[in-house]
Amino acid sequence: MKKFALIASFWMWSISVAFATESFEDRFLNLGVDEDFTIMERGLIKDQVKNFIPPLLVPAIGGHAYVLPPGLFNFSTNFKFVNVDEDDWYKDGKADIYGIHRENQVQRRFLTSSLKYGFDLNRKYFHSFTAVLNLTYESSVNRGPVRLPDVGNNAKSVYNTGTSEGLQDINIMIKKKIWDQGNKPIGWAIAAGVYLPTGDSSMKAGDNGVISVVDDSTGAVAKPTFKRFTDTGELPAGRQLGFGKMSFKVASFWTRQFLPGDMPSFLEGTKFDRLAVHWGVAYRFNQKHEGVDPGDTATIFASTVVPVYKDYVSLQVSSINKWQENDHYDGDFKFPNQSAAAPRPDFRGGWLNLVGPSLIYSPDPLVRFTATYLQRVHAPYLGPSPSYVVNLGAAITF
Repeated sequence: MKKFALIASFWMWSISVAFATESFEDRFLNLGVDEDFTIMERGLIKDQVKNFIPPLLVPAIGGHAYVLPPGLFNFSTNFKFVNVDEDDWYKDGKADIYGIHRENQVQRRFLTSSLKYGFDLNRKYFHSFTAVLNLTYESSVNRGPVRLPDVGNNAKSVYNTGTSEGLQDINIMIKKKIWDQGNKPIGWAIAAGVYLPTGDSSMKAGDNGVISVVDDSTGAVAKPTFKRFTDTGELPAGRQLGFGKMSFKVASFWTRQFLPGDMPSFLEGTKFDRLAVHWGVAYRFNQKHEGVDPGDTATIFASTVVPVYKDYVSLQVSSINKWQENDHYDGDFKFPNQSAAAPRPDFRGGWLNLVGPSLIYSPDPLVRFTATYLQRVHAPYLGPSPSYVVNLGAAITF
């Protein structure tokens, strides 16, 4: 009887060991097969985010060298306010000294939603990727007349108001980490992507391209087609939802994350003991479409992020520098206050420089809220530019 009991006990122990071994293999060799293990694995990945992508060091605006761990998603949304007032129009580097746009205002609103996914191809040189999908909805309108002075054909008031509302060109990007700060002095990532021509490139001024022009001397009203940029009444390239053709973007990002002990001794124990510095450059190649060349664009940025209250609040200071190649419009055009037609002049071009602070609030390492204010410190030499930009954002990682 004792022998039977001993055999039975050994048999039960063997079964328990076998099941324990099987459970171990299921969890670590057959990844994703067991639903419970998949849940556990995603939990581990979230822990990686908390440890390796500190949410308080990711900038509110501008790029960075961080990438998502494989299998993790991040969804973010940003609401941007941009206003152009009567003193925000420039020509030859000078403000509108003739008061042409003294009553002309442009109000623009952008809602951008971004979905990011971290993945790994498990091949040499093919690790640490993040796929990015950006969708931007724009609602913009310009109000008030343009006052053209008398240069030989009487002063004119041009009512060329127009509205642009809808989805812009869809942007798809792939980001690749090149250097990790674990084995290099800085983190480095590169990105490349396309803009699909999904946005409308034929948004028109007035009533389907027909505007009102008032002769300030006689009061006579004409109803011509708005031909400043095209023969069919379109708004300028910068006010279109899309450019009509596919465009391409490349970017490079660098990040230096400082840890306790990295800073000089007089900064040890201060808020600056944990700061991160980010900088980078992006360039977008735009193609000419139906006589309109929107010009290429470039952005150079730098930011510093410093946690200021435990692990919940950070402050950021940014410098955003945007370059716009001169746009170009084929054909000739006669301004209503002039007597002869001439080649259509360029509408915008030059450098726009913005600086300002951001507030980052992270109640949980996987959730962030941001607020940014940027002030213009240098306007482009040609065209309209906002005196300030306000951006509100939220993001969740899952």
